[in-house]
Amino acid sequence: MQKKMRNSALLAVFFALVTAEVAGAQQTPVGTRAAGMAGAFVAVADDATAVYWNPAGVAAGSIVSAVIDYGRSEPERASLQPLANQQDTTAFVGFSATAIGLAYYRLPTYGAAAVSGANSREVVGSVRAVTTDTLGVSLVQSLTDYIVVGVTPKVVWGPSGSTFDVDAGVMLAANRFRLGVVGRNLTTPKFETDEGMTIDLDQEVRAGIAWGSGWTGTSRVIVSVDADLKDRLTPLGDRRDVAAGAETWWLKQRLGLRGGWRRSTIGEGRAAVAAGLSAGLKPGMLLEAHVMRGQDHDRSWSVGARMLF
Repeated sequence: MQKKMRNSALLAVFFALVTAEVAGAQQTPVGTRAAGMAGAFVAVADDATAVYWNPAGVAAGSIVSAVIDYGRSEPERASLQPLANQQDTTAFVGFSATAIGLAYYRLPTYGAAAVSGANSREVVGSVRAVTTDTLGVSLVQSLTDYIVVGVTPKVVWGPSGSTFDVDAGVMLAANRFRLGVVGRNLTTPKFETDEGMTIDLDQEVRAGIAWGSGWTGTSRVIVSVDADLKDRLTPLGDRRDVAAGAETWWLKQRLGLRGGWRRSTIGEGRAAVAAGLSAGLKPGMLLEAHVMRGQDHDRSWSVGARMLF
C-alpha cells in the first residue's frame, strides 16, 4: 500500500513539474525598443528587429540598421511560489539593409507537450517551457506603393537539435498610418526532450496598427496597438494579448522615451506596464534600456544598442 502511494506521489510530482514548473506567464518581447512599448510593435517594426516582429517591416525603416540586445526576466511561476533566483535570458543580434534582414535571437517560450505513457499512449494537454535559438533571414517584396510582404525562413534550435521554420508578414502603409500582420511558427516546429516528451510550438498570429507623426521619414511621435489573433499557450492557461505603446523623441533625436501596457483579453487579465528610453551618443548611435512590471509576473529588463544609417 505504501509503495502504491509512493508511486502515485512520484507520478503527481512528475506531472506537476511538466505542467507547472515552467518559466513565466508570458515571454519577454524581443528587442529592447519593442519591449519598452510592451510589445506593440508589429506595425512599427522599422529596425533590424523586424526579422522577428514583422519581416515586411525590414523595408520600412532606415537604409541600414543594426541592433544588439540582452535581457533577463524574473517571471512568477504557475505554482503558488516562484523559484528563487530563476531567470530567463533573451538576446537579439540583427542587421537589416533595404530589402534583407539577418538576425539571431534567443527566446524562452512555451509549447504543447505530449508524454509517452506506459501503454504507449500519449498524455497530452500539458504546457512545457522551452528556450529556442533562432537564425533567420528576412526577404521582402513590394506589391504596390502601399503594400509590402516579407518572409523569414529560419533555423530553430531546441532541446533535441534543429528544425526549419518560416515566419511571414505584411505591411500596409498609407500616409501616417501603418497596418501590419505577422504569422510565426508556420510549420509548427517539434522538439524531443530527454524525458521522452514531444513539444510542439504553436503557430502565432498577431496584427497591429500604428500612427507616426513623420512617416515615411523619422517620426517624433509613434502610437501603436497590437492584438493576438490566435490564443497562445502559457502555464496559467491560454491567453490572447492586446498591447498599446507610444514613443517620442527629443533633443534632435538624441533622447527617446517610450511606454506601453498589455493585458490578456481571455481568462485572467494579467496586465503589465513597460517603460524604456534611448540615449544618443551621436546621430544614428543609440544606447537603449527597458523595464517591465506586471501583477506578480512579467518582470523583466533589457539593455541594448542600435545603429541607424
